[in-house]
Amino acid sequence: MKKRSCKRFSIPGTIIYYKNKPRFFGRSKYTDDYYPVINMSRGGVNFLCDQRLAVGARLIVKVNIPGMQIEPEIIADVKWISKNPEQSYRYQTGIAFSSYGNGRNKNSMEILSFLRELERGTQ
Repeated sequence: MKKRSCKRFSIPGTIIYYKNKPRFFGRSKYTDDYYPVINMSRGGVNFLCDQRLAVGARLIVKVNIPGMQIEPEIIADVKWISKNPEQSYRYQTGIAFSSYGNGRNKNSMEILSFLRELERGTQ
């Protein structure tokens, strides 16, 4: 059975930083730390991290891609965590982006278009 419907790609130097998504009203702050992206797709990101995030946690992430002016804010859920076999960071973390469309907990269609363009540019 095929697990992923989106093509994974890597862009060297891409980093991610995140904050917890508030449940109701309120604000949260982005972490001061940023983490290297291993690979990404229209559906999510696999990145290195020193924090053990809780599976199921809802985050807002910013992806910083070298040479790009925009850092889109993307709503995502932590799907898995594993020990990183390398010594640089403690964990590998997989997040899945929330669905795209209109609504409170959805990512905008502009973000989907942005990710599609990135995917096309890596082929």
